[in-house]
Amino acid sequence: MKEYVFKVVVLGDGNVGKTSLVLQYTEKKFSSSYVMTIGSNFAVKILSLPERGLKIKFQLWDLAGQPHFQFIRPPFYRGALLAILVFDITNRKSYDNIQLWVRETKNNVGDIPMILAGNKNDLIDQRVIPKSEGEALAAELNSRYFETSAKTGENLDEMMMHGIEEIIKRMNI
Repeated sequence: MKEYVFKVVVLGDGNVGKTSLVLQYTEKKFSSSYVMTIGSNFAVKILSLPERGLKIKFQLWDLAGQPHFQFIRPPFYRGALLAILVFDITNRKSYDNIQLWVRETKNNVGDIPMILAGNKNDLIDQRVIPKSEGEALAAELNSRYFETSAKTGENLDEMMMHGIEEIIKRMNI
């Protein structure tokens, strides 16, 4: 079985749920208390894809989203094969700032596959970003759109598997 390390950066404004998404995906845990990421958090999930003869060490780098951490983020991008751009469906500003995250990603690692994640879809009654808007932005970015919930885990496995498929396709594995 061939083994690979796939580095993924998880990006977006502060308090959109990046850390919670990573924690839910890697450990099936959720905490409703907010703890600001300083610099980056790092988590790993080992995946076996026996049908492809692959073992993947899926590294998720959750980068601090606050503007005052902008100067320390660049080194954390190095070697990233995928970017997951996260916004909060209950927060218009976090959606509007996705283009800034796209630019920062391209400036740091060039043209890598990106996935757009509209998080907190368990807060449907507080939604301000319609699904159609997320889908339109993803189409503009030539990426896929997933509505996720770090609380319930909804669509996380599907989104991450899509990311893995994008990396495999890009690397011709």
